[in-house]
Amino acid sequence: MVDTEEQTDKEYALHNDCLSEFNNRLYEGIFTEENIVSTKKSVSWGDEKFYGYFMEKGKEKFFALDEHVNQLPFKVEQMVERDYKTDVFNVILKVKPIQIPATKNLSFKELVDIMPAFKHSNPQHFVLYKICAITGYVDRVNFRVSTEPGFGKDSVVSIMAHLVDSSANLYGATMAKLEYVLKNKMIILNELGNLKGEEKINIQEFLLAVGAYFNTYTKRSRKTESTQEQYDISKLSLILFYNLPAHYTAKGQEYFDQMFTSAVVNRFIPFVFDGRLTTSFERLIDVSKIVTENENTYKNIIATLNYYRQNPLVDIKYEVDTSEIKFPKTLMRYDRSFNILLKYIGEYSQSQEEFDMLSKELFRCYKKYDGLIETERKIK
Repeated sequence: MVDTEEQTDKEYALHNDCLSEFNNRLYEGIFTEENIVSTKKSVSWGDEKFYGYFMEKGKEKFFALDEHVNQLPFKVEQMVERDYKTDVFNVILKVKPIQIPATKNLSFKELVDIMPAFKHSNPQHFVLYKICAITGYVDRVNFRVSTEPGFGKDSVVSIMAHLVDSSANLYGATMAKLEYVLKNKMIILNELGNLKGEEKINIQEFLLAVGAYFNTYTKRSRKTESTQEQYDISKLSLILFYNLPAHYTAKGQEYFDQMFTSAVVNRFIPFVFDGRLTTSFERLIDVSKIVTENENTYKNIIATLNYYRQNPLVDIKYEVDTSEIKFPKTLMRYDRSFNILLKYIGEYSQSQEEFDMLSKELFRCYKKYDGLIETERKIK
């Protein structure tokens, strides 16, 4: 079957090139709280002293006065280049406050299905993963995702980073990198296999705190210009990405469950998702045309994500089959995380039957990881 032009535009609407083009059009010169990279500072020019915050956007550094920061989010209308000590940055002189909508322009099902509409060899697992990833942004949840390369883990979180920011995807995380991005709503730790010595100990302590759903995290070292000493992590979701355990044992490397203590392992429920993206990303597309025709789609996604983030679900809409979905008392944090995800599986589902099918399949994705670990232990 030959795809129609409309189908192509829908499938590729959230292609990286299209998202970058949309960002250039919509977010040029717009700053949010996520752009703040310092505690409150005082800087002097001539005989005058100014109080405000350093901000970053792209590769540029800015200084915004208190009065401007209080108006975030805003669009910069006037600025001037200045230097302070060894830094060169733009001092923001005039801003225009903007409103970022938080309205339910899409149903949760519409949001999941379009974010993204890439083709996949295992559509059901891709839907479940998308629900989990979106939950990480709009609610607070901790979990692990283990897949073969090419499943599409990064694609979904990359889309959220483009459209609503407030997320960080770290490869080869260090504590310095982690503490720098702790003000984000969602942090993804991608491949922790190269951690050594004290860095591994520090990361482990961080995982223990976040995985226990603590509301604050105190960094081990003193605060710096770009980091605080204590962070509010009451709304932080932490997601861990890595390949299947066999990928690491084949290379003589440790996988997550071998790297960290059982206390850490038992804080992050694992899921194994199968399949891979089948959308052809090498295909030539008319980026400008697709972005123009999907501008309302992007804005609806942003508004709906913000709506659910400001109004997280409280209850699971349907009955949970506890004869099949149940956790031992030693894994109550798994139970807590799974129930958070079930709220949004319920929001996606159109019936009790669909909820049962999806919730039980997600539980099987969890149990499959147990089977993989047991296989690796027997091989060893």
